[in-house]
Amino acid sequence: MTRNYLSGSIKKALAIIECVGKSPRPLKASQVSLMTKLDRATAFRILTYLTSLGYIFKDTSNNLYSLGHKIFEFGDKSDFLKTLTTLCFEHIKNLSHDTNHITYLAVLEGPHIVYCDKVDPLGENAPRAFRMRLDAHSCALGKAILAYKSRDELREIYKSYSLHKHTSNTITSLDKLYINLDKVRKNGYSVNEAETFDYVYGIGAPIVDSQKRPIAGISISGTKGSINVKSIEGLASKVTNTAKLISKKLLEN
Repeated sequence: MTRNYLSGSIKKALAIIECVGKSPRPLKASQVSLMTKLDRATAFRILTYLTSLGYIFKDTSNNLYSLGHKIFEFGDKSDFLKTLTTLCFEHIKNLSHDTNHITYLAVLEGPHIVYCDKVDPLGENAPRAFRMRLDAHSCALGKAILAYKSRDELREIYKSYSLHKHTSNTITSLDKLYINLDKVRKNGYSVNEAETFDYVYGIGAPIVDSQKRPIAGISISGTKGSINVKSIEGLASKVTNTAKLISKKLLEN
């Protein structure tokens, strides 16, 4: 009976997902075709469809394929988050004390960021199970991660979710978000100018994996009095340096 319900297309799609997922590095379409024993036209057609759905990511700069954001929405992330917070804690604590700002660590889940940890320079730290959510498009942490998503991935993320207006400064259209994220990639850091809460400003930077794809982000939070034109460059340097140290540490573990 089971055989009657198996679809050839589904089997091929799953074979491609498994092939890409098990590979230690991104693959070309021709490599996927060879490894799955599918003809090139079929492999390319299924890869294109899976990419449009967000299950596969295509780096258009080199035409290499890796797993997409949708895959990581399945399964239990608790072990990953536990490892992430453990490896990052000392770094974000040092950043908090060095900048005298509240420091956050978060991951992206669809259109939201989920905070994993928080360090306050005054010692009022969050409980270890800290899991507050915020819209990614309106905060520094979210934009630091979103900036390294492709346009196709961004369209998929916001296909059924509006860019809610939280303050008069909130970005509320994808076109304006694209422009802002282009600037984030160019600078290497993101800025939140009272876009989620009035009078709350922030600077964020991504934590990347071996493929230079963001798996999390860090940020500092303050007011316009402490995060402004005069201070952003210096603070951003400290945030990005810390993000790079964490990225390096994750690669070593």
